[in-house]
Amino acid sequence: MAALVHSSRATAACSRCHLVLRLRAGARGLSSDVAARYEPQRLHPRLFEPSEVVSSWLAPAALALLQDVEIADLTDTDPSSVALRSVATEAREIYSFPLLSPQACRMLVEEVEHFQLSGLPARRPNSMNNYGLILNEIGLRASLSRLQAAIAPLARAVFPAEGRSLDDHHSFVVSYKPTEDRGLDMHTDDSDVTLNVCLGSDSFEASGLTFCGDMGSADHRLRSYKYAHRLGRAVMHLGRRRHGADDITKGHRLNLIMWNYNKEFRASPEFRARSFAREGSPPDAECISYTHDRDYEAVSGVQRPAPHLASSAWCPPPPAEYDGFVGLEGRWAGHPRRRPAP
Repeated sequence: MAALVHSSRATAACSRCHLVLRLRAGARGLSSDVAARYEPQRLHPRLFEPSEVVSSWLAPAALALLQDVEIADLTDTDPSSVALRSVATEAREIYSFPLLSPQACRMLVEEVEHFQLSGLPARRPNSMNNYGLILNEIGLRASLSRLQAAIAPLARAVFPAEGRSLDDHHSFVVSYKPTEDRGLDMHTDDSDVTLNVCLGSDSFEASGLTFCGDMGSADHRLRSYKYAHRLGRAVMHLGRRRHGADDITKGHRLNLIMWNYNKEFRASPEFRARSFAREGSPPDAECISYTHDRDYEAVSGVQRPAPHLASSAWCPPPPAEYDGFVGLEGRWAGHPRRRPAP
């Protein structure tokens, strides 16, 4: 059995969460001003009405699915069995289902494009996306909170620990074009449960979503599934699942991403005591990250496209290295290199 190695990253998780909360509080002050300035310019005012979400956003198949799961949740019927009969299990703990109607997708895309022409300031969703937009900050937080409430019983059914109580979210769109952000490096999300919905835009080619393993598991960097996006369809997975957006080759794709948070789970010993299993083999080339992985060059056979990231690369932690590991010291330079007993 693989030995488990406690990571210093887990110890820092609480401090990082507090920093994120402070930054988020400051950002909300800025977003309130932007949202207020944008209100008279809104293209589709109905999108900003939470009461319209269930009736106007959800596809009929989604409405039926979510109602069945909610009824099971309220009547003590096993909601997980109802959910698993109703969603597509793409791979272990990766689920897809119809969610948004074509009209809702179109309106959201048009609203995003309209905002970007407004000249108002816009923060990008995270450090890895250069062309996305934080929807919470343009006045859509309340509507997206209603969407979160609609999918919460399903999240609780398929992820009983992480999805038990969703009480906050970071919601944004990502944009991919051959001439802009083409794809997204392998990563995990700063979320407990992630919801990813394809909004479409111009017809696109390639630009799938490749999944690997859960962060800290022995198969963390082994390929598990390649998901193909479809208009209005959602894919739901744990935030700690490693994944990356394949490079788009044609067209334009926008996706709605909702990082769902469960404060109770984040305060639990299970979350705080995260550990890393020793990897049993080298990673699959599809699962390697030029941002995070110390063995990127050895596995890929090429130099990482952003050489300055080499000094901050951390994965895997030294005690979790597989036999024959060849890689940089990265963030671990100067740290004791202890390995677990086999």
